[in-house]
Amino acid sequence: MLPGFARRWLTRLDGAVGGPGARTLTVATLALGTLAACSETSGAERTAESAPPATRALAEQRTAALQDRIVDTFPKGSVAEQSVRGWVLLSCSDDDIQTAGGVHVTLARSVDVDETYDAIVHAVEPDGYSGARDTTPKGAARLTVTGPDDDQYLVTIYREDGDARISSFSPCFPGSLADG
Repeated sequence: MLPGFARRWLTRLDGAVGGPGARTLTVATLALGTLAACSETSGAERTAESAPPATRALAEQRTAALQDRIVDTFPKGSVAEQSVRGWVLLSCSDDDIQTAGGVHVTLARSVDVDETYDAIVHAVEPDGYSGARDTTPKGAARLTVTGPDDDQYLVTIYREDGDARISSFSPCFPGSLADG
């Protein structure tokens, strides 16, 4: 069933263009246009490295690698210890799942949060990642790094605690929660 605005638009189109046959052609054209618009990268441009992962192991490997790059971007000598959280499965849809994990970073000294977030974004932008900032419910500045395949990394540096947390979410891939 089409949303109300689409039904009204198609009804007006039927009267203006010549009936349901014109509507079928227009809907087909719109559908193709929508598919083209949703495809950010053509198949020829995608490489095995940039394509969404097809297995849990690959998803965890790729997500952990970027998570490690984020930690490596912290100012030199500021990371005293890091402990990696285990991976869990989350549902994306009936046929797709994603892995979620993270790392807790104990800081050896305080860091400038804004400079560290800027350095993280600068380090991952060449690989198609972007960063957006917001504030947690507890008032801490948070950086959300989003990848070209919709993988996400929530980076929060807590000034008062002297630690940082990175929550990592892989791109969705085929599977079910029963696989886990």
